[in-house]
Amino acid sequence: MEGQRITLSGAEVFEILKRTVEVRQEDFTALHALPDGPLGLLIAIVLSQNSSDRNSIRAYDRLKETTSLDPRRILELGDGLKDIIRPAGMIRQKSEAIRAISRLVLERGEGYLGTANLEELRRELESIRGVGRKTVDVFLSIYRGVPVFAVDTHAKRVAARWGLVRKGASYEEVSRAMLEFFGPERAGEAHRLVIAFGRAYCRARSPRCSMCPLRNHCPSAVR
Repeated sequence: MEGQRITLSGAEVFEILKRTVEVRQEDFTALHALPDGPLGLLIAIVLSQNSSDRNSIRAYDRLKETTSLDPRRILELGDGLKDIIRPAGMIRQKSEAIRAISRLVLERGEGYLGTANLEELRRELESIRGVGRKTVDVFLSIYRGVPVFAVDTHAKRVAARWGLVRKGASYEEVSRAMLEFFGPERAGEAHRLVIAFGRAYCRARSPRCSMCPLRNHCPSAVR
């Protein structure tokens, strides 16, 4: 109900989600790419935008197989990059972003992504068309361990249903509310747990409230 809030603390919700939802590598493009280093991780996050993880992982693996994620080879593909990443959709925007990221790595070195001043890196990456705050937040959280809470459609929906923000709250409002709720030390893992929770229970349509592990504490639960 409007004005009400989930009756558990963020720490309690975190522990319940850890016991009841599963974060699998094959369900998260970023985790799939994590062993490949910062360039691979950033490319994977771009590919996952507005795409299912199944399709974005397929596109990522095709690009990795073709180029070994060498930024020079990626740039040498030209328009052929679009065909390789086609399973992920939005191929024009994503190919432009991936090329720009590859140029940045060639100019600054891949180590730049791991060592650059955080504000400088954020400005540099967000200046690339097709790389927004969410993409950068996910990268900084996973690779640099920065205490930020990236906001996707699941996080925005769940935060509103838990009464942490108003419906229609901005990215910044949701990010701040979720970070305060879970605490900075849990932010990265909590983000992935909330996505898994949103997929399993707190769906946009026909939420599975009767099966939800938080049903007795959520103000939006349909009983």
